[in-house]
Amino acid sequence: MKHPQFPNTFPPSPRGPARLTCLSLPSSSPLLLLSIRRICHYVVTLRYFEMTILLVIVASSIALAAEDPVCTNSDRNKVLRYFDYVFTGVFTFEMIIKMIDQGLILHDGSYFRDMWNLLDFIVVVGALIAFALTNNKGRDIKTIKSLRVLRVLRPLKTIKRLPKLKAVFDCVVTSLKNVFNILIVYQLFMFIFAVIAVQLFKGKFFFCTDSSMKTEKECRGFYIDYSRDKKEVKRREWRRHEFHYDNVCWALLTLFTVSTGEGWPQVLQHSTDVTEENMGPSRGNRMEMSVFYVVYFVVFPFFFVNIFVALIIITFQEQGDKMIQECSLEKNERACIDFAISAKPMTRYMPQNRQTFQYRLWHFVASPSFEYTVLVMIALNTVVLMMKYHSAPTAYDAVLKHLNTAFTVLFSMECILKILAFGFVNYFRDTWNIFDFITVLGSITEIIVDLKIIYPKVVTCV
Repeated sequence: MKHPQFPNTFPPSPRGPARLTCLSLPSSSPLLLLSIRRICHYVVTLRYFEMTILLVIVASSIALAAEDPVCTNSDRNKVLRYFDYVFTGVFTFEMIIKMIDQGLILHDGSYFRDMWNLLDFIVVVGALIAFALTNNKGRDIKTIKSLRVLRVLRPLKTIKRLPKLKAVFDCVVTSLKNVFNILIVYQLFMFIFAVIAVQLFKGKFFFCTDSSMKTEKECRGFYIDYSRDKKEVKRREWRRHEFHYDNVCWALLTLFTVSTGEGWPQVLQHSTDVTEENMGPSRGNRMEMSVFYVVYFVVFPFFFVNIFVALIIITFQEQGDKMIQECSLEKNERACIDFAISAKPMTRYMPQNRQTFQYRLWHFVASPSFEYTVLVMIALNTVVLMMKYHSAPTAYDAVLKHLNTAFTVLFSMECILKILAFGFVNYFRDTWNIFDFITVLGSITEIIVDLKIIYPKVVTCV
């Protein structure tokens, strides 16, 4: 009897038809093996089998994160080790029944022809070997202890079981083929910036521990350090900053550090303090050197990162198009249908009686000239806000406050006119109107608070 999914369970011999009498097993053994395989196939295809394995993976990941990395023999790690035995047993059971169900390697769809199954096999076998070679005291052999590190690969088992995660992972892997060309351009630009940095900053990142000394010859002897609560006598030392541009290799490393966004303000400060080669720094001596980092950030952290993101998005869209190539509709036709399905009708209030004052007010508020006027007011208010600066004259600050008050009054009038034109309920149906209303209330509150600070007695009397 043949299984519908495995028609070639017992293929004929090349020398002739197979004879069960030649086997050393009883005649019922093939039927028994086939029954076992059917049972394994039934268990693997159960509705909640994959969900159960997914929950075990999540629990295993949580237990792995809860381990104490410092005290390996703590009570918590001992308890988690027993849980690890259970998790490994579940994964071993899953691996065995899938091997029986799918076969090993000789036919299409077998267990070892899937890369994700190979990953599961490596993780499970590594855990079993680590458990088997653990001595009685609970300490792993040093050469085998590293096998337990493979447990960190268990969360990757979730990718295969979630179709959306698998689609994103396949998209990233597919996009790697085109990433190499971008990496070549990336390295080329990085090399260009490194050469420019060497020309600008070579030999200029030296400093003396005594900031009053500017050259290596002067940086000798001892000095008194007043930086702490007590005086301390220290020896002067001529040093170089950890990140510098004295050669191309160090320049590439420094620029890579800058691109990560960690510690780059210190590199920027050292670059703006440079003076001459083999000379100590001077605070803010070359502020124009900051332009170099501005250009570098525009080219690398912004431009190239966006290229990588765009490449992944394009690859994801291409894979989505491949999945629906069998559809009879074209891409633009599908886009139109999706837009029509997801489109929502736009609601716009308009008074029904055109002879009323509300309709005339609505016509004025909804006119393009009114919108352009409000837009100009917003631009002018932004300019007024930009004109503030530190240590400004009192009269100058007073003028800016009066202008801000005038704009607040104008925006309040706009809000009132729209409420009268649209009605209270219809006005607050629009999210942007709610945002404008909150902004106006905040501006009015700010003016009232300023008046209380300047004229506290007058406000309280009123």
